[in-house]
Amino acid sequence: MLNAPLLHAQKAVSGFVKDKNKAPLRGVSVIVKGKSNGTVTNDSGRYTITVPAGDSILVFTAAGLKSVEASILRLSDDIILTDDYAKLDEVVVVGYGTQKRREVTGAVATIKAENFTAGAIRDVSEAIRGKVAGLNVTSGSGNPSATSSVNLRGYASLAGSTSPLILINGIPGGFNTVAPEDVASIDVLKDASAAAIYGSRGANGVILITTKSAGNETPTSLTYSGYGSVSAFAKKAKFLTADKMRELKSSGVNVGMTDKGLNTDWLGLITRTGNMHNHNVSMKGGNRRSSYVANVNYNNQNGVFKNTYNQELKATLDFYHYMFDDRLKINLNLIKGFQKQDVANNLFGAMDIDNPYRQANNHNPTDSVTNFRGRWYESNTPLQYYNPVAIINETLGETENEWTRLSGNIGLNIVKGWDMNLLLSTNRNSGNSGSYETWKHYSTTLQGRNGVANVATSRSKTDNLELTTTYRKNWKGHNFTLLGGYSYQYNVNDGFNAYNFDFQHDVLSYHDIYWGKALPDGRGASMGSNKNDNKLIAFLGRINYSYDNRYTIMASIRREGSSKFGANHKWGNFPSISTGWTLSNESFLRNVSGINLLKLRAGWGITGIAPASSYLSLATYEYGTIFKNGDESIYPLRPGQNPNPNLRWEKSTEFNFGLDFALLNNRLSGSIDVYNKETKDLLWNYPVPSPPNFSTVTVANVGRMRNKGVEILLNAVPVKNRNFSWNSSLTFSHNANKLMSLSNDFYQIDQNRLEFGGITEPISILSHRLEVGMPLGNFYGFKSVDITDNGLWIIETAKGERKTLAADMLGKDEFRQYLGNGIPKYTGGWTNTFNYKGWDMSVVLTGAFSYQILNSQRMFYENPNIPFNVLESAYDKVYGKAVLKYPQTYVSYYLENGNYVKLDNITIGYSPKFQANKYIKSLRVYASGANLGYITGYKGLDPEIIRNDVRIAGIDDRDKYPSIRTFTIGVNATF
Repeated sequence: MLNAPLLHAQKAVSGFVKDKNKAPLRGVSVIVKGKSNGTVTNDSGRYTITVPAGDSILVFTAAGLKSVEASILRLSDDIILTDDYAKLDEVVVVGYGTQKRREVTGAVATIKAENFTAGAIRDVSEAIRGKVAGLNVTSGSGNPSATSSVNLRGYASLAGSTSPLILINGIPGGFNTVAPEDVASIDVLKDASAAAIYGSRGANGVILITTKSAGNETPTSLTYSGYGSVSAFAKKAKFLTADKMRELKSSGVNVGMTDKGLNTDWLGLITRTGNMHNHNVSMKGGNRRSSYVANVNYNNQNGVFKNTYNQELKATLDFYHYMFDDRLKINLNLIKGFQKQDVANNLFGAMDIDNPYRQANNHNPTDSVTNFRGRWYESNTPLQYYNPVAIINETLGETENEWTRLSGNIGLNIVKGWDMNLLLSTNRNSGNSGSYETWKHYSTTLQGRNGVANVATSRSKTDNLELTTTYRKNWKGHNFTLLGGYSYQYNVNDGFNAYNFDFQHDVLSYHDIYWGKALPDGRGASMGSNKNDNKLIAFLGRINYSYDNRYTIMASIRREGSSKFGANHKWGNFPSISTGWTLSNESFLRNVSGINLLKLRAGWGITGIAPASSYLSLATYEYGTIFKNGDESIYPLRPGQNPNPNLRWEKSTEFNFGLDFALLNNRLSGSIDVYNKETKDLLWNYPVPSPPNFSTVTVANVGRMRNKGVEILLNAVPVKNRNFSWNSSLTFSHNANKLMSLSNDFYQIDQNRLEFGGITEPISILSHRLEVGMPLGNFYGFKSVDITDNGLWIIETAKGERKTLAADMLGKDEFRQYLGNGIPKYTGGWTNTFNYKGWDMSVVLTGAFSYQILNSQRMFYENPNIPFNVLESAYDKVYGKAVLKYPQTYVSYYLENGNYVKLDNITIGYSPKFQANKYIKSLRVYASGANLGYITGYKGLDPEIIRNDVRIAGIDDRDKYPSIRTFTIGVNATF
C-alpha cells in the first residue's frame, strides 16, 4: 500500500506488454484513464509512464487487439493483449481517407501484414491469395519474371483492363512496386459504392496498399528478415524416354522417331534446382515531432530452367514531421526499384518454336546434343525441330527496369476538425532490353542470318496532384465527415526498338546494332519508335454521416474528364451511395447473449473502365507499304483509324447488399455480400463501310455484360486457451457472368457472336465463342463421343447426330457446339493458424470449382502420329477401343474438369523466449513450403492456370513455364 503523504505525488510505472504468445508488442498505446498523459511501448514491449500516486488505471490499446485496463497496484504480471476478432475500431483505408471498421458501409476487405502468407513469394499479391473473398490471384507459372493474374468479382470488359486499380500510398502502381516486407496493410474496395470515388478506373475494384510508417515516440530499431529457398517442378509431363521408346519399338509399335542410339534427357539438360534468397533490412525511429522508416530489400531468384533469373533491389524511405503544435504535417515518401532479368525468361514465355521447353518436349530422346566436332547438332528438316540446349545457350541478353516514385504530403489542420492535404507525386519508369542470337544459334547454322540482334527501350512518367479538404464534426451522437477534392494526373510513354542481323562476328552482341548488314540492305531488319500521352482531371466529394453507432450513410460523387474520351463525352459523373444499420447496437439486441455484432449494409454506385489507348477517339494515319519510284523510296501515308467523337468509358452500375456479424464473444465473425453489376457501353472494334469511313472498323461503345454473385468470409476461433489457440478463416465466392448484347442499331456484330482462337500451330483453330446470352470463356468446337475401330474421331453435333470427323468438316459450324467454360464459377480459400507457446503454424488452402481446362499438352503430344516425341499416354486406347490415328486436332476429349483444392502454403515458426537485451529484442525462425500438392482430377501439370485473356480462358498452354514447388527457411530479428 502507498503511504498517505504520497497520495498526491507522482511516480514512474514500468512493465511489459506481450501478445498471446508472450512475444513483445511494440507501439501499444498506454494512457492513464481519465488523463491526457500517455506513452507507447518500445520494441521490447516495455513502457514507462508517470502516473499520480494511488490506485490509477492504465489503459492499453493497439489496433486489432482488445483493450485492457489494469490498476497500477496489480501490475506484477505482464499485460497480455489478445485478438479482437470483430476489430470494429481498426482503421480501414478507403478512397482519399480512412474510416473505422464499424463505420464502413461498402464491401471492403482488409489484410494486415501479420496475416500475409509467409515464404518465398514474388510479389505482394501472392501474400494474400485465398484471403479475400472474390479476389482471385492465380499464378500457374514458375517463371521468375512472371506476375500473378488478379481479378475481382468476375470480368467486366472485353477490350479494356480486367485488373483492379492498384494504389500504393494513393499513387497508381503494381504489386511488384514495393517489397512485401515493406507493406503494412492491403485494403480491397470490392463494390462500386466504395470504388466510385475513383471513377473510370474503379470498375474492376480498387486495391489500396499502405506501406509501413513509424509512430510517435518510436525508439530507433533495426529489423532484418531473410530467407533462402529451393524449388523444383511441382510435376513433370511423362514424355517417352529412350528406354520407353525402344520398349515400344521392340513390341512392334510404330513409333514416329528413329532410334539414333543415344539416351538423352533433353529436359534435364536445360533445367536445374531453382533457388531464391531474399534479404530485407528496415530501420525506424522518431519522436513526437519527427519519425522515419527506411527499408531496403534484395531478392535474387534463379529459375528451374537454366539462364532464367530475376534480381530486384527495392528501397523505400518514409518520413513524417509535425510542426506548429501538430497543425502542419509533412510526409515524404520515396520508392526506388531496380530489376534485372535474363532474356531467357522471355523464351519460356513465348508460345513459339524458340521456346526451349517446347523443343525439349519435342525432341527425340535418342538424338544427339552435339555433333562429332563438338558443335550443337541441328537436324536440317522443315519440321521446326531445333536443339533446345543450343537455343538456351546461344540466346544472350538482359532486360533491366528501373522505377522511382517520389511523393510528398502536406497536411494542414486549419481549425479543429477541418484539415487540408496536398499530395504531389511523380513516378518515373524506364526499361532497356537487348538480345542476341549468336552464330551458333539455329538462326545462323540453319537459316544463314549470321547473328540476330534486338534492342528496345521504354520510358513512362506519371505526375499526380491531389488536393483534398476534410471537415469532421461530432454533435450529440451525430458524426459528420465532409470530403472535397481535386485530382490531376498526366501520363506520357515513349519507346524505341531496333532489329538487325548479318553481323561479321559475335563480339559486339546487341551493343552496336548498326553493324548488321540487313538494315541498309533492306532485307527485313527494322527499327521504330513511339510516344503517347493522356491526361485525367477530376473533382470529387463525399459525405459520411453516422448516428449513435447505429446508422451510417455515405454518398460520393466524382466528376471526371479524360483526354482518352471523345469530343462529345469528355466528362463523366460517377456517383455512389451506401448505408449501414448496426442492429446489435439497438436496444432490442444490445444485451442479447452471443451477439457481438450484427450489421446490415446496402450500396449502389457507378464506376468505369477507360479506353486502353490514348487516341482511340481520333482519326490517325499510318505509313503503308514502301515502294520505289526509280531510285526514290516512297513512304505512302494512309488513314489508320476512324474518329469517334462519342467514344467514352465503359460504365458499370453495381448494387451490393452485405451482412457483417460477430457472435459468441467474437469467436465467430465474418461477412456475406451479394452483388449485381451490369456493365454497358463495352468497347469493341465494329465493322463499318469504307467509304465513307477511312477504315473498315471503328472503336465504339455498344455491348452490355452482367456479373452477379455472392461472397462469404468466415473467421472462427475454435480453440483458445492460455497455451494454445486455433484461428480459422474461410473465404468463398461465386460469380455468374452473362453477355447481354453486342450490337445496336448502328454498330452490328454478325449473328451477335465473336470467335477467338488460343490454339497454336499446327492445329491453329478457333477455340472459344462469345455469344449474346452466354457467359465469357465458353469453349466451342467438336464434341468427341467415340472413336472408330481404325482410330478416327466420332463427334456429336448439337442436333445429336453422330459423324466421323473428316477434314472437310473442320471449318463448318454445323458440326461444332459449346463444350464447357474455362472460368471457375466458385473459388475459395481456407487459412488456419495454430499457436502453441512459442510455436506457430499456418496452413493455406485455395481452390476453384465448376470449370474446364483444355489440356494442350495432351492435345498436341497425346498423338502417336507426329514425327516428334510424344506422351507415354499417346499409345493408350482412346475410349478403351483403339489407338488414335487422326492428326492433331481440337476436340472435347482434351477438355477436363479443372476442379481442385491446393495446399498452397504451410509455414511453421518458432519465437524463442529470452530476456530482452540491448542487442536482440525479438527473434523468429520459420520453415515454409509452397504449392505442396492438390486434389484434382486434372491430368495436366497444374490445374491453377493463368487467365490473362478472358476471351480464351481455360487453355493450359503446352509451352508455359511449369509451376514450381518451393521450400523455404527464414528468420526475422529485431535489434
